[in-house]
Amino acid sequence: MTVPVVCTPIFAVAGPAVGSSGSSNVSSATGPSNQEHPDSNNYADDCPNILIVSVSGATDSTVRRNPMSEPEAKPWSNWLSSITVPTGERNADDPGTVGWVYVPYSSTYGLGLLDPVTTYQDSVTEGVASTNKILDDNKRKCGDRTKYVLLGYSMGAEVVERVSRELGHRDDSALVNPDDLAGVVLIGDPYRPSGAPSLGEPGPSGGGFMSSEPADYGRLTGKVVYSCNPYDMACDAPKNIAVLELALGVLGQMHFTLLNPGQAVSDFAAVIGAMTARSIVYIVTHKDWFDSDESFLDVFLEVSDRSYDPDAPDRDLQLTDEQVLNAITWARGPGSKVVKAKLEAEGAGFAEDNSGVVDLVVKPYIFLGLIEHMAYWTYNPNDPWYSKSERIVDWITELARSEKSVSNSGN
Repeated sequence: MTVPVVCTPIFAVAGPAVGSSGSSNVSSATGPSNQEHPDSNNYADDCPNILIVSVSGATDSTVRRNPMSEPEAKPWSNWLSSITVPTGERNADDPGTVGWVYVPYSSTYGLGLLDPVTTYQDSVTEGVASTNKILDDNKRKCGDRTKYVLLGYSMGAEVVERVSRELGHRDDSALVNPDDLAGVVLIGDPYRPSGAPSLGEPGPSGGGFMSSEPADYGRLTGKVVYSCNPYDMACDAPKNIAVLELALGVLGQMHFTLLNPGQAVSDFAAVIGAMTARSIVYIVTHKDWFDSDESFLDVFLEVSDRSYDPDAPDRDLQLTDEQVLNAITWARGPGSKVVKAKLEAEGAGFAEDNSGVVDLVVKPYIFLGLIEHMAYWTYNPNDPWYSKSERIVDWITELARSEKSVSNSGN
């Protein structure tokens, strides 16, 4: 016997949770306006078998976005509707199977005209908080009746990466744990591991331009799929481009106000100063660092992301003047030979870590990169091509029908 479920709308006012790591200008999302309504096939408020939690790319969301509204899809906006809406249409004959929401967050690069706007890294932090809030709120409401698919594109894929890597390591006592997720879809992911398959087929040989190292999704391993076009530099960047990764890490913490260029200068000085301080803390607190293979450039890359290793004991550690002085005295005296050897090795390591920069010019990244990054959104089941959007719709639909079958068998 099926017990009727009384569902109350929770998504119309969903907004990013504000925590200590969030941006200070985060505000709650507003309810739907008279011109904004959910798609007729969207059952997000009715505890569907599958809820797609969609995180849009840069400039395609705001902190005040109504997660349930379905604005008109355009070539330059609302790209993920090329997956969510067709998924709803595919399941229209089976009401309550699927629903979807769009995560509200700033999704900005820090580029503004008059006033500073949220930086890239702060936007990602907002997106992570907002995604987790939507998952938590829906789990409290729907319990085990709903499973989730996380869907992210570009900057949104970085948000989903961070949520998935953390969520995959939660234990069963967590409100939302790995068993609650049916799947994860990462499109144009700047953290895609080098050579990872693309929708079940061999993928491009490159990897994410922010990191192409292997990813640890814990218990979500096997539930994650990537979609990556060749020469999309977000997910198919050449290996060994450490300088570019470092530059992006620095720029991602800066504001760029067109009518106040001094803001960028002061931000740059502040970011470099903060990174230097974090680097010193990192090196001093890792006693075996000078004997390791990790280079100074590796450390700078690590700390250029302000959310790096948030659970590490040295995350917010402040060194005393005495500790810094002792470290400098050691480096100049008893440890001078070790430091010199480390610096000599840095040169060869630097060349190796940046050997792929030439490929950015030699290969057609400059000409095709943006085109390939925008070429995921063709959905036309009547044409002869089986597009990436269609494949993702089929994959999510299969997950939804599987969850529906399990749900029905348990009633």
